Amino acid sequence: MLVRRQASDASSSTSLSSSAPSQTGGQESTTTSTTASASTQTAGGSASSPLPSAFDTSLGSNFTSSTCPTFFNRFLSNGSFIDCHPFSLLLQVSAQFIYISARQQLTSDLRAQTSNSFFAAERSLVRLTQTLDATCNTDVRRCGAIMASLAQEIRSNGNCGADYANQNPMVMQAYNGFVAYQPLYHAGCLKDAGGNYCFANAITNTSSPSSAYIYYLPLGLALPAGSMPACNACLQATMDLFRTAAANASQPLSQNYAGAARQVDGACGVAFAGGKVGGSGTVTVAAGYRVLVGLAAAAGLVGVLW
Repeated sequence: MLVRRQASDASSSTSLSSSAPSQTGGQESTTTSTTASASTQTAGGSASSPLPSAFDTSLGSNFTSSTCPTFFNRFLSNGSFIDCHPFSLLLQVSAQFIYISARQQLTSDLRAQTSNSFFAAERSLVRLTQTLDATCNTDVRRCGAIMASLAQEIRSNGNCGADYANQNPMVMQAYNGFVAYQPLYHAGCLKDAGGNYCFANAITNTSSPSSAYIYYLPLGLALPAGSMPACNACLQATMDLFRTAAANASQPLSQNYAGAARQVDGACGVAFAGGKVGGSGTVTVAAGYRVLVGLAAAAGLVGVLW
């Protein structure tokens, strides 16, 4: 069963769980009406954190507009943004996060699409777990509003509009990270029956070293050809989450999920990835959660979505 950790169900016996707190919100579209003031909302925790952060190396000077690096510096120094510890940005644009979570097994195909090589060297599982704990111990509604607002702001001509139009790689990485915050928050916070993060399991899986590639789908990166992720409950639950998010045309997943699902099904069995995009049935439960009912349910899993 895939459930959220709450005080009321702490003693429940589960085979797969999410460490995310109970504050959950609807999936944010990039066309949200959230105002720019959302960028200054407090997401919880302290802004002064030693944990990995996004864009923690030099921004460089490859910008068309002088207002774009100003925008980057503004949101990167904002305590509310920092406190969200967005997994969707740490994955691709945090040298610290990459350092602590990596192995030298990234294919050249995927390496070419990332700002840093994700699998540079395996470092500290403890440190990685601490970072994921911080990522998951946030108010996802508030952080989702912050990211949705930033996704709007970055496209503004007064910020990075010209660079966005020119497909500046750094700008596109930031934009995709903002947009993918919700699906990657929920995927990054999934845990297995032993209480280990599914993502941590994936990057330390020496028998299926491509297992972590699936987490790049929400960022608009295709699953490299020939990838053979481990066919387990974590992968199935993650694909269930991504399938639902792919129904939102504003998500990069809407462009690459179907192809990845076919590839996963080819490796793990027909319909392992759960069928068509947005095809899951749902039932409403307490606290406004939606419980995914599909192939995962038949396998003894129930996935809690946003």
